[in-house]
Amino acid sequence: FFSRVLVRPALASASLYTAPAHPPPAPMTTETRTAAAGPSRTAPVADPLEQKTLHIFVSRALQKILREAPKKYTELRKACIEVIEELKAVGDGQLPAEADLAAPSPTGPTPSAAQLQQAAAGAEAAAAVEAEEGGAGAEAAAILSPAPSGREPATPSFSSPDHDADPDGTAAAAARMALDDVAPVPGTDRYFVPLRLACESKLPRIMEVSLHCIQKIIAYGYVRGKVAGEKPFVDVVMETICSCKDEEDKEVQLQIVQAVNTAVTSAVTAVHDTTLLLAVKTCFYIYLVSKNGTIQKTANATLTQMLDVVFARLESPGASSMAQKDAFLVFRSLCKLSMKPLPEPLPADDSIELRSKLLSLQLLYSIIASSGERFRGGEKFVWAIRQYLCLSLLKNGVSPIPAILQLSLDIFVTLIKYFKAHLKSEIGVFFSNILLRILESSNSSGPQKRLTIQALRVLVAEPQLMVDLFLNYDCDLEGKGIFTSMCDGLSRLTLTLQALSETTEQDAQLKQLALETLVAIADSMVAWERDVKAEGAGAAVTPVGQRPPSIADSSSVSMVGPEPSPVHRGGGEAAGEAGQSPGGGEAGGEVTAVVASRESVDFEAMFHRKHEVHEGVIKFNMKPKRGIRYLREVCGLEDTPQAVARFLRETDGLDKRAVGDYLGEGEDFCKQVLYAYVDSIDFANLTFDQALRRFLTHFWLPGEAQKIDRMMEKFAERYCSQNEGVFANADTAYVLAYSLIMLNTDAHSSQIKKKMTQQEFVNMNRGINDSGDLPTPFLESLYQAITTNEIKIKEMMEHERRAAAASNDAARTSRSKLFNLESAIMVKESQELFKAKARKRAVYHSSRNVEHARPMFEACWCALLASWSTIMEERYDDAVPVELVALVMRGFANAVHIAAEFGMATERDAFVTMLAKYTYLDSGKTMGGRNIEAFKTILSLALTDGDHLGGAWAQVLKCLSEFQRLHMIGTGAKTDASIFFPAARAGANGAAGLPPPGAPGLVSPPSGRLTARQQSILIQPARVRNSSKDAEVEAVNSATMVDSVDVVAIDRIFSGSAQLNADAIVEFVTHLCAVSREELDAAGDPQVYSLQKIVEVAYYNMSRVRLVWARIWEVLSEFFAEVGQHPNLSIAMYAVDSLRQLATKFLEREELLNYQFQREFLKPFQDLMGAAKSVEVRDLILVCLGHMVQSRARSIRSGWSSLFGVLSLAAADPLSSVAKAGFDLARDTVREHFALIGDHHAEGVSCIAGYLRQRPHVDIALSAAHCLADYAKLLHAAAAADGATGAAAGGAAGGT
Repeated sequence: FFSRVLVRPALASASLYTAPAHPPPAPMTTETRTAAAGPSRTAPVADPLEQKTLHIFVSRALQKILREAPKKYTELRKACIEVIEELKAVGDGQLPAEADLAAPSPTGPTPSAAQLQQAAAGAEAAAAVEAEEGGAGAEAAAILSPAPSGREPATPSFSSPDHDADPDGTAAAAARMALDDVAPVPGTDRYFVPLRLACESKLPRIMEVSLHCIQKIIAYGYVRGKVAGEKPFVDVVMETICSCKDEEDKEVQLQIVQAVNTAVTSAVTAVHDTTLLLAVKTCFYIYLVSKNGTIQKTANATLTQMLDVVFARLESPGASSMAQKDAFLVFRSLCKLSMKPLPEPLPADDSIELRSKLLSLQLLYSIIASSGERFRGGEKFVWAIRQYLCLSLLKNGVSPIPAILQLSLDIFVTLIKYFKAHLKSEIGVFFSNILLRILESSNSSGPQKRLTIQALRVLVAEPQLMVDLFLNYDCDLEGKGIFTSMCDGLSRLTLTLQALSETTEQDAQLKQLALETLVAIADSMVAWERDVKAEGAGAAVTPVGQRPPSIADSSSVSMVGPEPSPVHRGGGEAAGEAGQSPGGGEAGGEVTAVVASRESVDFEAMFHRKHEVHEGVIKFNMKPKRGIRYLREVCGLEDTPQAVARFLRETDGLDKRAVGDYLGEGEDFCKQVLYAYVDSIDFANLTFDQALRRFLTHFWLPGEAQKIDRMMEKFAERYCSQNEGVFANADTAYVLAYSLIMLNTDAHSSQIKKKMTQQEFVNMNRGINDSGDLPTPFLESLYQAITTNEIKIKEMMEHERRAAAASNDAARTSRSKLFNLESAIMVKESQELFKAKARKRAVYHSSRNVEHARPMFEACWCALLASWSTIMEERYDDAVPVELVALVMRGFANAVHIAAEFGMATERDAFVTMLAKYTYLDSGKTMGGRNIEAFKTILSLALTDGDHLGGAWAQVLKCLSEFQRLHMIGTGAKTDASIFFPAARAGANGAAGLPPPGAPGLVSPPSGRLTARQQSILIQPARVRNSSKDAEVEAVNSATMVDSVDVVAIDRIFSGSAQLNADAIVEFVTHLCAVSREELDAAGDPQVYSLQKIVEVAYYNMSRVRLVWARIWEVLSEFFAEVGQHPNLSIAMYAVDSLRQLATKFLEREELLNYQFQREFLKPFQDLMGAAKSVEVRDLILVCLGHMVQSRARSIRSGWSSLFGVLSLAAADPLSSVAKAGFDLARDTVREHFALIGDHHAEGVSCIAGYLRQRPHVDIALSAAHCLADYAKLLHAAAAADGATGAAAGGAAGGT
């Protein structure tokens, strides 16, 4: 027990002394409340064991003090002797021995822990913090003291969260009475006197012993009750401890930190309110002034532990109002400390000012990151965050010191995660005015940009958070598009050729980090889309923190405001101070969750409407009248002067010159707009030059005198109507306004050498006040105001600031100074926006509707494509890290997936086209690792997103075709050109020497050798390859591709086509046919790769349902009919034989009665027979049909119709060889398969009759006559056997 509790821990580590654990306080029962509220207030009798323990602690400490104290400290020595003598008297002349010490309950037997805790919860602290002086202590004290900021928001009032359960305040009254009833351990106040004197002695060794004793009696709960003057004993003790903070001895400092930590973290010691702040500031002070690293770490850890305890009490069940107030006061104090400005020039890293700011920001981050539901949802704390923390972030978020900026960004990111629903306006302002402007600024440093991008990367890694940012800002008509601006800003960083930082290495790191962030955006979009689809929730909009079980349960979350700020109207700290009371504009609107409606919010429509308005702004800036007309017709702008005037005043992005030109137009409607515009500006109680400045800050004065005249006339009328008695009439204001404009130009124009004097200005304006003079002092004041402060519009000031930045960009010192000026403007504008948005309604949405990914991608795809393309551009070599190339390829794949998934054809085709371009397959350029990765990415997309590639299949299949050509070169295979050009063939005619047309295999899967002939397509239309340089490049590229690409993946693309949906397979086949046409039409270099793949794909998909197959065959039949007429006979015959093999395979499937699939399938033969000019092709068609009849006659049903149609065309052929072959096939078919022809005998008779009419071929006609007679006999015999069967056909034969 003694070694664990009484012996002080070693200083070697920074671990803190921890008081013995106490059991949790029991809840106050009805009996306890009654007893506390009863009339009896007699102090309980002290426990002997408790007194003996206290005596041991005190006696041992005082003996040590007495030995160490010099004799000159008479008062201290006297006090020690008196207490020691008293303790001896109590102990019968002997001081208590350690053996007599038991292990009493640290809280003492009486009162109970519950009474002590509830009494402490209601205690009122009144101690004040005194300012310190001298050395580093004075500097630290100045930092910790509150800044004289004048009026500040009043402190919110705090009530117990269980107020509804205790409406009459009985529990609070009981706690206060319990505190009054609790008496200290008898003699404690007297024993404390020498300990206090020891602390005031300024002798380190004595102070250490005293503080150690004080810490032990606090740990055992002996510091309780009140002392003389009705002041809580704990407050007196804490003041004594904290008064020692100026002592530089490390042992004393460590004891102070341990004692303060014990008091604050104790479950029974009532350290609250101002005393709690004093404890926190003391540890803070020691951290700042101590030079010992161990003490600094201990003080830092102590602060963290104390804050954890304070905010844990806030989150505990039944937390008292005092716990809320403690948390609020500590949080506010840290915010104020973090806002203390740093001196100029910037302090050193070990300066007190910088360390103070860093520590306060660290503690604030810890509080926000570990906060619980009561802190996140409590209106008082949300108000404090808005009022104090947001202001701190504005000031620290532009800091040039990386450590401060890092902590500020960490806090901001955490605020977005946990408080986004409450801080919608503030988040939007910080994003647009701080983060994005740091990225865009040419004056911000490399570390500032890097930290900002890292913060953005953390944010976009949260898919739901990223979607919410888009919905709440980019789809808000009045808000700045944060998501779009973020993507555009990051993209510009990757594309710029200007220096971004101090070194080239930092520039490269920044660009890589920006690329990674953009890829992370695409990753999050894909993850969110898949996540939502996996949930099966197509919900509209859901409340924060919930997910709808079904669409019916989804709803919109309306985070509405404003509400009065939680400011106590009378009393409380700083009551009656700043005018930011509940009704004040600066207090900020509270935001609460309200279910708005069950209907979905059409965010996509809102996004497009915002885009249309943006287009209207661009048109207005170019041609104001045309822009207004566009806004009326497209954006629904009301055709009233008031609506147009409001648009001109409130819309961001308008060119102030264009606004001035439009307002100055002489048309009646423009005049009405001008009048409405001026009437919307408030000039009341402004001096004349102030009113003119306010008027001219909204637009740029046009150059025409007539336009200026109309504007000044209306301005004068408005000013006089709101400020009666200033001038005799409006004419005076009109003339004087003109004079001030002239004076402004004269005084501030560099082209005017001789400036107007003050007397000249006064003389010029004599007699303008209704024939009287204006007061000379009045005119002189106007002269001074204009000449010393030029009238400028905001746009002009921004332009001048950027010009100054550009002219001084070379010097680093001036660059940092310029950013300081720029950041001051950023902070000021942000504060103004905070005030402007404080009273506006804020609606926060959180969506789980997968369709919202569409407008998100629409907003960012151009930026993504432009930035990722930089890695693949020619100015980069293969020294680009492999990891970076892989990262960009992942981005491309994700972008294609999103675009394809949502049917965004333009975006999808753009990404796939760029990927195909970067393969270098047909560019004549040497391929590298980047190009191989691009090709592999295309293969992966074809396998994973084939259902949604649509028109992008064209680029994919072209790449496969071109790869096949290179693969053949690399493997030394015989090229198609050597086969299909007679000069290159080994001398056979006809179809000799051709590879087996069906070599890929129709009945069995394609062989390995043939699947190697796959891949290649041209990025551009066919490029002529005839130079030796092309041959060398292709040889190198082919070797690279053969070694790097697995052809098995290519096989899976075609074999996997059977898994494509109905629309996708039709698209796939259509584009495969188109690529095949391009291959076959290549002059001097034809290929049949895609033709082979068409046969394979038809084979793989032949088992599809009839309706889908009909759509596929509609494309293929047209293709085969076209290719069968190819001028290259070998290609044409190859196509016909491929068609034959497909038909043979198709005829294996049985056709039911009254269906016509076979007829449609065999129709290409009929079309080719009628269109083919080549005898060889026509002969081959007949040979193919003969083979089909011999092998598949029993399977033919409706196909007989097409078969007889082909034979009828052969009958009309002028060549006897073709006619003879056709007749022989017709005759053999009738003789051998008469019973199988079924209902097609009429067509058969008509076919034979066609040969009978062949006058040029008499022998064929005679043979046809005999055949027709035999056919008639067969028909009559069949009719006799089956009754009427074949009667019609027989009659037809007889007639013939």
